[in-house]
Amino acid sequence: MNPSPKNEGAQSIARAALLLRTLSTFGSQGAALMQISTLTQLPKATVHRILSAMLDEHLVERPWGTRRYRLGPEVYALGMSVLDVHDIKSIAQPSFERLAQATGETVYLGIRCGYDAVCLDKRQGHLPQNAEILQVHNRWPMGIGSFSLAILSFLPDNEIADILAFHRLRSGQDKAFSKMASGIQKTRKNGYALTKTRSGRGISGIAVPVFDRRRYPIASLCAVSTLDRMTGSYLSDLAATLAHEADIMSAQYELARMNPTQAETWRTAIKDPQSPRIAF
Repeated sequence: MNPSPKNEGAQSIARAALLLRTLSTFGSQGAALMQISTLTQLPKATVHRILSAMLDEHLVERPWGTRRYRLGPEVYALGMSVLDVHDIKSIAQPSFERLAQATGETVYLGIRCGYDAVCLDKRQGHLPQNAEILQVHNRWPMGIGSFSLAILSFLPDNEIADILAFHRLRSGQDKAFSKMASGIQKTRKNGYALTKTRSGRGISGIAVPVFDRRRYPIASLCAVSTLDRMTGSYLSDLAATLAHEADIMSAQYELARMNPTQAETWRTAIKDPQSPRIAF
């Protein structure tokens, strides 16, 4: 049975969103048509048709001389139009200041971007600069590292399943992500994510989610320290401190969403007789 026009329209939007999220995991390098088809499990012809439409709208672009696709300039411009209500980086700055003074630890701010988490900001603590792996603007698969595990663990179960399925497709390693389910359950139980490095760096990260008013995770606040410090009462106190700052950030985020600051200045320029005249 053929879907109704309404269902067809909804399906087209869902597929376009899937392609955009998939392209976001490749960053500025972009991805080939076959890669996108494999990860989305959509036929090549369908992927090509949707990408062609998004090319026309500048939501996607093909770098000159390549056969790869990446997110286009319109995506960036669209995001800028709501920066005042989603600027979690600015909202986090007071928390960074208080955490730096109270703990001296290196602090990270993470956000979700499709199937990945992105390190949006960092405040260096007492650890040496080269001790941490994660740096600003790094993209890691959701669930890898405490900063992303704290977000992933509190998503709805169907979204978690979708993300893990995508990880298996792009990594080709079921085993690498099969253990993530237990990490998610532990994080939900504790209220925070805790990870340790597997190398000789000897560091550990703890992260808590930042929720919106629906209790949907929009970001994470993470602190990194040495393994010997991340134990006992210090770990508990640090988790409580992070959670307190995350609650403050949640309140500030909702306040920004309720009270947008951007105005259509062009209207004032046209209507105000004291403003310089705009020539058309």
